[in-house]
Amino acid sequence: MPKAEPQQKTNETMTILHHEIQINAPVSKVWKILANLEEVAKYNPLVKHTDNVGEKRACLDAERHCNFKDGGFSNERVIKFEPERVIGIEIVKSSWPLVFCRWYTKLEPKNGGTFVSQDLEYEVKFGVLGKLMDAFMMKRKFNQILNDIFAGMKKYAEKSV
Repeated sequence: MPKAEPQQKTNETMTILHHEIQINAPVSKVWKILANLEEVAKYNPLVKHTDNVGEKRACLDAERHCNFKDGGFSNERVIKFEPERVIGIEIVKSSWPLVFCRWYTKLEPKNGGTFVSQDLEYEVKFGVLGKLMDAFMMKRKFNQILNDIFAGMKKYAEKSV
């Protein structure tokens, strides 16, 4: 199974990771998976269970609460919502040592399927210590996590095409 291709850029305060993958499923199907916030548990191997928070669904400002298999959690909110084009999500609260984390996932029709690209940006807590932690450990771990998520999304989206 092809892996998402990582690229990294860093500025003084945050790290930006870029991943992309080709999914052999129509944009409408991939979008439906991404826009249904609770469905992340079906393709993200870290997520044990997800619940929508509040009454908003599949729209700007919709929120979810993710429980992770390791006992951690994150509360996330949709910050950009352009149907079948882009969804942006930010972590509002998390058990991870992050000042902030947000990502934008873009979909494009390509080669009869969907080209998915994502830019994820984050900043680690703890000042200089956090920057060292990011440089020596977190960046690599985030890239592996994103590769696993993208592989899971591809498998999930393609399984019933």
